[in-house]
Amino acid sequence: MILQSLRLHNFGLYGGHHLFDLTPDPEANKSVILIVGHNGSGKTTFLEAVRLALYGKRSLGPRVGQAEYEQYLLRRINSTAQERNAYVELVFKSQHLGKDDTYTVRRSWASRGASVIEALQFDRNGNAVDEIPRDDWNHYLEDIIPAGVSQLFFFDGEKIQDIADNQDNAGLSEAIKSLLGIDIIDQLRGDLALYKSRNADHHNIPDPEAPKRDLEVAKTELVITEEQIGSLASKRIQLARRSEAAQLLFEQEGGSIALSRDTLTDELKKTETELTKRTAEFKSLVNSAAPFALAPKIVATFSYEVERAKRLQSNRNIEEFITSFENKMNNKTDGDWTASHFKALRTFSDNEYTTDTTISLSTDPDWVLSKLAIVADERIQVATLSTILSELQSKRTMLRNQLKNFRPGGATGAFEELKKAEYELGALEAELNRKRTEATQLRALVERLDRELRKVQDAIFDTARAEEQRDLATRAQAALNDYEKRIVEMRLASLSSHFIEAFNGLVKRKRLVQKVLVDPETFHIRLFRAADEEITPSELSAGERQLFAISMLWALGRTSGRELPMIIDTPLSRLDRQHRTSLMANYVPRTSAQVVMLCTDSELTPDLASIIEPHVKRRYQIGVTDGGLTTTISETRPTKTSSAVEFSRAH
Repeated sequence: MILQSLRLHNFGLYGGHHLFDLTPDPEANKSVILIVGHNGSGKTTFLEAVRLALYGKRSLGPRVGQAEYEQYLLRRINSTAQERNAYVELVFKSQHLGKDDTYTVRRSWASRGASVIEALQFDRNGNAVDEIPRDDWNHYLEDIIPAGVSQLFFFDGEKIQDIADNQDNAGLSEAIKSLLGIDIIDQLRGDLALYKSRNADHHNIPDPEAPKRDLEVAKTELVITEEQIGSLASKRIQLARRSEAAQLLFEQEGGSIALSRDTLTDELKKTETELTKRTAEFKSLVNSAAPFALAPKIVATFSYEVERAKRLQSNRNIEEFITSFENKMNNKTDGDWTASHFKALRTFSDNEYTTDTTISLSTDPDWVLSKLAIVADERIQVATLSTILSELQSKRTMLRNQLKNFRPGGATGAFEELKKAEYELGALEAELNRKRTEATQLRALVERLDRELRKVQDAIFDTARAEEQRDLATRAQAALNDYEKRIVEMRLASLSSHFIEAFNGLVKRKRLVQKVLVDPETFHIRLFRAADEEITPSELSAGERQLFAISMLWALGRTSGRELPMIIDTPLSRLDRQHRTSLMANYVPRTSAQVVMLCTDSELTPDLASIIEPHVKRRYQIGVTDGGLTTTISETRPTKTSSAVEFSRAH
């Protein structure tokens, strides 16, 4: 991973817009970016901005709440900014699917009174990282540089001092675990323990023999019941044939009508009464207009003539009206009507109502026409009554013949046989229906028991599989323990080797440390001289303890195998001149492919600057204005001096 640039807008002391180009030049062996300024000018803010861009709320610690984080963001908006908003933007290169990709992460926020609106923008090669849900962008960023690991690559003088003063530092122990991969082993071990606990409750599994026995009994009962249904169905066919034969014999002996003479007599009386009633209705129709239905053409002609007679009658009524009106008008001396008027009126009436009809009606023509209109309906009624009368006459004839040939008790035997056959058939069908219902219930029982048996068998299989998986988890835990022991031994040996190389190369007392032991449980570090003589912390000077911490961080980075940039904030303040020189010459150029070094102008003396300048790609000078409220940035191009060349060749 290589940092490309850092943009700051209204962040902390960095009021307005600022850009740091952090790109190193590996071909020219210029891996160092120098940021120089006095105390309070914004060096630590630079380191804080990098961590904020990568981790957001996590940059403040694992237990920081959202409200506390929002208050932090509000405080980090530059106090002189007119617009209450800010952002930090970090551009870096990192490996993705075997190639170098450029990532841009920008965290911006704006004040809304006492609250904050925050936004995260995350791009790869200029496009949003869409294959990852937006809610998972923070997790993806932390996978690139875990927060626990970053404290060993992005650190300040206080971190160095903490490690120097306390070798049992809990943060260092956690960082060592992360760098050595032990934290992943611990997480996997914990996940395996959780998996075992979640899959441990499989002891109350029912005995499969009980549902198996119940299923076999139900299947046997179902087979017996289906055989009984088959037998009953065959017997029913025989009884049905017997019932049909008894029914036929019964009908041949007189049928149901022959059961009683009284029944026949009553039926004959009812038929004759109905026949008399229907005959009277028929006569009434015949005595009315119904006979006209036999001559439809005559009826049509007669209807036409009645219409003409109706018009003639109307003409007469009009003539009488005209005559009456004329007489009335003649009695008036000042009337407007003359004889010519009445003559014209009569002429119009004669032309309008003249007819040559010869028919003369003695009644109202409308009444005659209404009677003729129902001829068609009465024709239908006559036809219907004729059919009913024919059926009633046939039935009366049949009943009379049955009474004439009636023999008391002739159908008794056939009737008794029919009753017996019908009773037996009904009882058999009831039994058959009961057996069919029983078979349906047995089938449902068989299906239910079969499901229960499969569930029990599945539960037994799941239990066996879970037991096997728990056994595999237990074996995996044992393998993890063995792997952890071996990997820790191997990594700690590598850590010791790298530490000895780094520490002895930095301190004045060369070969001071010959062996380093790191407790694999507590990660407590013990130093030894030759002949296994332990070096107590009190034997190390303050500067040597500082170099001890720096060497440990360097060794951890080498051991982890991670290619990460190094950001160091004020590492020289507690070192003497010789140790500063050694650090600048031997540690800073070699510690990483990219080193961003934040130091004060009092730390970076001319002689130290001359040592590091051959490896410096860019140098930024930062200061403050507005009474210490705003940071200013200026870039100065480093030049390789002759003294620097000589020092570089000498070392």
